[in-house]
Amino acid sequence: MENEKNISIALAAIDKVISKNIPTLTQEKGLGNEYINYGQDNRYPFYLEGLYHDVGTLRTVVDGIASYACGDDAVCNVPGFLVMNRRGDTLRNIIKNCIKDYELYGGFALEVIRNLKGEVAEVYYVKFSYLRSDKKNESFLYSEEFDKNYLRKAKCVVYPKYVYGGDAPASIVYVKNDESKTYPYPPMSVAACEIERNIDKLHLNSLENGFMPSYIINFLNGIPSDDQKDEIEKNITEKFAGADNAGRFLLNFANGKENMATVQKLDITDFSDKYKAAADRAREQIFTCYRAIPQLFGLMVAATGFSTQEFEESYKVFNSTVIRDLQRMIGDVFDKIFGVKNSINITPFSLGDNTNVQ
Repeated sequence: MENEKNISIALAAIDKVISKNIPTLTQEKGLGNEYINYGQDNRYPFYLEGLYHDVGTLRTVVDGIASYACGDDAVCNVPGFLVMNRRGDTLRNIIKNCIKDYELYGGFALEVIRNLKGEVAEVYYVKFSYLRSDKKNESFLYSEEFDKNYLRKAKCVVYPKYVYGGDAPASIVYVKNDESKTYPYPPMSVAACEIERNIDKLHLNSLENGFMPSYIINFLNGIPSDDQKDEIEKNITEKFAGADNAGRFLLNFANGKENMATVQKLDITDFSDKYKAAADRAREQIFTCYRAIPQLFGLMVAATGFSTQEFEESYKVFNSTVIRDLQRMIGDVFDKIFGVKNSINITPFSLGDNTNVQ
């Protein structure tokens, strides 16, 4: 085999761009070196909001858990709190918003207003993404503009932590699922949500562009240097790769046939099966993270024959393992605000025929 020659084959694969675009929940000092940034560029909660709006499974689970947790009704047993504030918010409205935030961000917040006597006079729901905290959650900044590139501390309202028996006219109750960090971690699988979001984008753009299949591009005018390969790969990635570019076509400009690029179709026989499997797996992971049973949220599994009795039995399990814990947490928070036990009462969610599931 002495006459055999080594053959150099130059291949370049487009980078996997989805995982690189998923932000991480960094928690580092930000405004005035006192308050902690909520993720890179202080925008992590807005990224989670984007997932909520784009991923149908996530939105269904978050909204469904909130509806189950606030029950058929909720009342405050403290005299003078038929509604919770001058805006007219009911306790049920506030609980529902708090649970939605808790299931999306891993935390929620309330603003407590005292009267001139120092008594609790009003309670307001505060959107969790509008708050930034110091390291120990003892002081908070409120702003609706944290998603902007430049935000001066002067534009923020400063609130202290709520302390029962304290004298602050307005203060913040800050609840989170991880006491070891300044900000909580989201309960969902972010990767699974990204898979579902990008599969939806891919199918939408495939429809808009006529279900164009995948191709390999062969450049026949010599093997470029490593730097040139990187530049070519970068340009193609920016213009043609990713879910947003499904089915786009490529124009090639060359000086004669000897310098042209060839495009070869890649036939993938089980393309649709792979994406369906990925979508099903992503949906399953989202439900698993929330310990949720798909049928309780309107997703009927094929050939299960899910009856009314099975629905009720499934809800009893879900209610005892998930919903009751959330209701107890909410109850404990309001007990600490008012300084009394059983300050609120949540009427359990009923499953038709006025039958309460305990």
